[in-house]
Amino acid sequence: MRKNTILFGMAAIALTLGSCGSNASEASGADSVATADSTATTYTVDAASSSIGWLGTHAVGTGDHHGTIGIKEGSLSLTNGEITAGSFVIDMASIKCTDSLPAEYLTKLHGHLAAEDFFNTAKFATAKFEITHCEVAANETASGDNTHLISGNLTIKDSTKNITFPAKVTVGETVTATGQVVINRLDWGINYDKENMTLAEAAQKKLKNGVVSKDITLTFNLTAKK
Repeated sequence: MRKNTILFGMAAIALTLGSCGSNASEASGADSVATADSTATTYTVDAASSSIGWLGTHAVGTGDHHGTIGIKEGSLSLTNGEITAGSFVIDMASIKCTDSLPAEYLTKLHGHLAAEDFFNTAKFATAKFEITHCEVAANETASGDNTHLISGNLTIKDSTKNITFPAKVTVGETVTATGQVVINRLDWGINYDKENMTLAEAAQKKLKNGVVSKDITLTFNLTAKK
């Protein structure tokens, strides 16, 4: 009994990819991807200095986990100093937890994240974000240091949804864009679904999905150069 309890606890914590709170961005169907005109200047995303941070916790607030996901490649198009189009590829195989935890635990956690119930990185090695719209944030929608509202199609596994979030954009010889968004993992099929489940497995899935928050906080940090 103790062994089963420990195993379940490990699995539940490993599936902790949601932030507390209910301020998840409303995801909608995929929108038309923005295209740059002939006058646009292209900046190449610097993968070495770009990344995505993630934050997750149990729905009951029993702890949280932090981690990172690498950026593989991408580009931003600017016209008159404003972002008009762009996309970047996310290296899902690089997902990791950055908490101070025993090495054995982290190894198991990373294995869970890569498994079919989560991101299935063997089949879906990359995810993608494609800008559909970017505009200067009005005073009433800007918050903190944020300067813009960015909308884009986020593809994870085989699901594509459109999300919108505020971001701080700076433009010079280098373009930086930093923004945070809370998404509902169920919109992208990150929900323990498995074919040919036994009744016991189905019951565990239902229990786990009730314990682990549906929300994931993603923090985009992009740096692009000419």
